[in-house]
Amino acid sequence: MPNFFIHRPVFAWVVALFIILLGLIALPRLPIARYPSVAPPTVSIDASFPGASPQTMNDSVLGLIERELSGVKNLLYFESVADASGTAQITITFKPGTDPELAQVDVQNRLRAVESRLPQAVRQNGLTVESASSGFLMMGSLRSNDGRFDETALSDYLARNIVEELRRIDGVGRVQLFGAEQALRVWVDPSQLIAFGLTMNDLSSAIAQQNAQIAPGRVGAAPIVAGNGSPCR
Repeated sequence: MPNFFIHRPVFAWVVALFIILLGLIALPRLPIARYPSVAPPTVSIDASFPGASPQTMNDSVLGLIERELSGVKNLLYFESVADASGTAQITITFKPGTDPELAQVDVQNRLRAVESRLPQAVRQNGLTVESASSGFLMMGSLRSNDGRFDETALSDYLARNIVEELRRIDGVGRVQLFGAEQALRVWVDPSQLIAFGLTMNDLSSAIAQQNAQIAPGRVGAAPIVAGNGSPCR
């Protein structure tokens, strides 16, 4: 075979040029393998306990959750952070190659087992579990050019109309809002509360009862009684 191409150099050059041409045509069509995942997947848990100190947050919330998370599969390590505002975050890091979706489901199942032992305020505010890194990719702000809306109104508009739309974008793992929806805050005078012989639990119960959401039904619905405009059978 080598003697065949040695004695026919023109034919050898034609074959070589033909191979080079085919290689150049096929080069853009070759599949490119993805690089391996270097950064290990993480799952974050956010908890809110308004008015609690970092020590209280650690003893009544973080400690219970951390003991339950010790048995999560493919767990490398986790770290917890609590601040004076009553918020805390647990970042769980898994082994490289772990499916983030399955890891998030496993963490949520562990939280259900310990959720009943958490303080009531934490359960009411809810625990947020997200499979996203703690770093920020983009930060945005909203402002009113004519000054008609203040910071509270803009935060309420973001929470109600924009945050959910951003979460639906493909590839977005987490959207954090540095604000809150509009709410009513009640300031209590301790001396007046004692004078009326009431406690904070009494005040909280009274406010909750006055703000209960009750289904009113509809006129003429069963059971139908006489006097409501519908015949009684």
